[in-house]
Amino acid sequence: MRSLLGRFSLRWFTTIIILANAAYAGLITVQFLAGAYRRATADTGLYGTILLVLTLVPANLLRFGWFKRRKPVRFLAGLRKPLGISAGVWFAAHTVVGIVEYFDLSLSSELVRQFLIGDMLAGVVAMLVFVALLATSFSALQRRLGKSWKPLQRLVWFAVPLALVHTILSATRLHHLEMTSVWFLGAIVAFAAFEYFASGRRGRGARGREGGWTHAGLIIAGTVTAILIYAASWVAVGPWDFMQERPGPPPGLIVNVTGG
Repeated sequence: MRSLLGRFSLRWFTTIIILANAAYAGLITVQFLAGAYRRATADTGLYGTILLVLTLVPANLLRFGWFKRRKPVRFLAGLRKPLGISAGVWFAAHTVVGIVEYFDLSLSSELVRQFLIGDMLAGVVAMLVFVALLATSFSALQRRLGKSWKPLQRLVWFAVPLALVHTILSATRLHHLEMTSVWFLGAIVAFAAFEYFASGRRGRGARGREGGWTHAGLIIAGTVTAILIYAASWVAVGPWDFMQERPGPPPGLIVNVTGG
């Protein structure tokens, strides 16, 4: 009876996590569209990144004996699914508000070209991966995919360097680089490296090394893909788009033209 009650409570708790994040992301999006929230693009990306760290790191820390005894790590690892779905929701909101804020939607002929800008294209590819993973988080699709849905979930590690490149390059180009999201995404990359080397040193055999190598290998593959995307985009749309600045002068460089 107690275990049944515990599973029922956990199910409601995970549902509340997802609904709360979806409601808050929706509220920020609506407020942004109404002109009442100016930092929507940065904040939605940041919240999604934080949840992505909480989704990936604690669950994989359980592969190491010392962390298995840490209750906070086990607790967060048990919430991997609702936290991952919530991260996907925030990234979806980030995509919507980002397009509205930084794309010129009045120029339909230039819309595709705007998506082909290197930093934006890297973000689009990362978002497509996140959307696919968000879909595979639901039980109905998992049953249709069978055992293949679990390997698909590992692709999130491939998307991390794409998101990191998008965050750094787009924010630099648009003069609003904030390091918080960069640090969180960088922490995932650093953890993949730690996982790979720690698994090998601890002598956990081929199985232990496989998990670390899979994640580290996907990080490397994502990094190479991001570089290729940026290079291909430079050839396709030219350097002008990469040097195009956010409307108005960069923050802190506003000149008083009145001389006062």
